[in-house]
Amino acid sequence: MIKSRTNTLNMFAAINSLVMLFAAILLFQQVYFRPIPVIPNTYNYPQQDLIIDEPQQPILPIFDPGKIDNFSRDKGPEIKIPPIKIPPRTDNIVRVTPTDQVPLPLAKMILDNFDQISQVNATGGFGNVFGGTGGFCLRSYQQGNSAGTGEENGYILKLVYNVKNGYAGYYRKLNGLDLNKYHRIAFYVKGAKGGEVFEVELGDGSASYKVDVREYLPYGASTAWQKVSIPLTAFTDVKNWDKMQGNFAIIFEQYLGIPNNSTLYVDNITFEE
Repeated sequence: MIKSRTNTLNMFAAINSLVMLFAAILLFQQVYFRPIPVIPNTYNYPQQDLIIDEPQQPILPIFDPGKIDNFSRDKGPEIKIPPIKIPPRTDNIVRVTPTDQVPLPLAKMILDNFDQISQVNATGGFGNVFGGTGGFCLRSYQQGNSAGTGEENGYILKLVYNVKNGYAGYYRKLNGLDLNKYHRIAFYVKGAKGGEVFEVELGDGSASYKVDVREYLPYGASTAWQKVSIPLTAFTDVKNWDKMQGNFAIIFEQYLGIPNNSTLYVDNITFEE
C-alpha cells in the first residue's frame, strides 16, 4: 500500500518537472526569439530595394594588326568651326599696327657741336679755357667729328692740358637755359693717351656741382670715341633748372691722378630728354 502510494507521488513529481521544463522553454523562446516589430511607413516614402552593382571590366576594342584603319587616332567626328566675321569699325580713329610704329626720336638740345669754331655756342653762351696754381689748358679746333667720318664741315674741340701743379679746364656759359624737360647731359670724348680723367660741372648761378667722369666711364677716356651720359639728378646741389645762369665745365685736377698732362677731344655736347 505504502509502496504504491510512493510510486504515484513519484509519477506526479516527474510530470510536474516536465511541465516546468516546458514552461521554461516557452519563456526562453518569447524572450530571445521574439520577432522584430514592423514599423508602418507613415511618411508614404516609396520603398526601394538597394541594389549594389559590382564593377565591370570595360570592353576593350579588339585590335587587328592587319587592319590599321580600325584603330584610328581620331577621337570622334571632325568639328568644323566657321570663320568669325568681324564687322568693320564705323569710327574715324586711325589705328597703327605694331609693325607701323616708329620710335620717336630722342629730343635733344645742342649746347655746342663746335662746327662754328666760335667762342659763342649754339645757345649764345660764351666759352673759354681757364687754369690755376700752375695748371693750364689750351683750346683749339680740329676738323672731324665724334663719329670719325671726317666730315668736311665738322669740327671737334681739342683741349691740351697740364695739371701737374694745379688745375685747369674748359667752360661754356648756359646763358639762362630752361632744362626742366631734359634729364641727361651727354657728350663724346677721346683721349690722346687713354685713361684721361676729368670732372664735369654744372651750375645754376647760385650753386654748382662736380661729377667724376669715372662714375660713368670707369677707366676714363680711351683712344676711341666714347659717349658720356650723366643724369641731371647727379648734380645734387643744382636747383634752378628752369633758368640756368651757371656753366658747363670740364675740369682737370692734379689729385685725379695720371695722366695729368695730355690731350682730350670733345664733341656734340647735348641735353637729352
